[in-house]
Amino acid sequence: MRNIYYMIWSDAIISFKKHQPDRTNWKFTLFVYITWIHALNWWIIFIWLKYFDVLNIPLITIDVFISDMINKFVAFTIMFALPFGVLNYFLVFHNNRYKKIIQKYRDVKLRYAPIYSFTIALGAFITAVLYGLLT
Repeated sequence: MRNIYYMIWSDAIISFKKHQPDRTNWKFTLFVYITWIHALNWWIIFIWLKYFDVLNIPLITIDVFISDMINKFVAFTIMFALPFGVLNYFLVFHNNRYKKIIQKYRDVKLRYAPIYSFTIALGAFITAVLYGLLT
């Protein structure tokens, strides 16, 4: 069975290099983009577990900056994006593992990265709206 996580990465890397071959910062761009998509995915799961009282993990609060919005963004980044940033780095980019991933999953017929990204973005939007209406 193929690993969906690596198929998403392989599709994203191959598509990015195909459509923007001159960009030299493709690693950083894809790393940030996919890390944020994974963070949104974790946020969706977290919100629904909290809503149904399955698991209620308290959110991190930060009061370092003047703006409340910046404090919430930094807290979201630490709680949801940082764990996936570490995972993505070690599972994909450490020791150039992405080369092996591309080699192994280059023959994938379905475009996993845009489907995953769109689904998670739509799911996050629906979750935010529903959670706001239900609470």
